[in-house]
Parts: sequence; structure tokens; C-alpha cells
Amino acid sequence: MFNNLTEFSYKRNYKEAIGFYLAYSLVCLIVSGTVSGLAGSIQLYVTGVDKPIDVGLLALGDVMGIIYSLIISFMVLMQRKLHNNFWWVILALLSGLLAVLFGWLLGLALPAFMTTRGIATTETQSV
Repeated sequence: MFNNLTEFSYKRNYKEAIGFYLAYSLVCLIVSGTVSGLAGSIQLYVTGVDKPIDVGLLALGDVMGIIYSLIISFMVLMQRKLHNNFWWVILALLSGLLAVLFGWLLGLALPAFMTTRGIATTETQSV
């Protein structure tokens, strides 16, 4: 279930895609929490006011989720050689839109789905 997590060109079955989703969700949670915590502590140190930190941390966590979803989506596209296909690029951008609307929980669902598809050949790239 958690095999080949860093190999984005690996074709996963649905069980492995769920493992991919869970693993990268955990990484997203750790990265966004760390960045938000560092930004909050820097803001507290610089300004000395702790009320604006809450709003800043929430916004920064959301932005990190959006960026993270887009990065994972495009890494999958590039490794699978699907970046020349317009519809796959739209699907990757839709991952960012889902992250904007519903957070990284749905933003990472599309990259997990994309890992269940095969690597593009010259015939499928033109379609």
C-alpha cells in the first residue's frame, strides 16, 4: 500500500493510490504546520502582538495546501509524460481549484487518481 511513494511514474492500483493520498496528506499536514508555526513565531517576535497570528496562520496553511496540491499534481504529470496533453493539465489545475474551495484534502485526491493512470505513449499524447 505504501510502496514506491516517491516514484511518481509508478502505476498504482486503487489501494496503493489511497496509500499515496494518505502519505502525501501527512506530509502536507507536517509541511504546512511547520511553515505556519515558523511564520507565526516570526510574526509574534517581530510585532509582539499575538491576535493577528491566528488569521495569518489559517491563511498561510490554506495557501500551502494549494501550492502543495499543485506541485504534486504537476510532478505526477511530468513523470508520466502527460504534460503535453491539455486535458491532463486541466485536471492538474483542477486539483489546485479543489484545494482553494475545499482545502488540501480534496486537492490531493486528483493527484492520487492520476497515479492510477498509465504513462503516456506517443499515441496517447496527441489525443
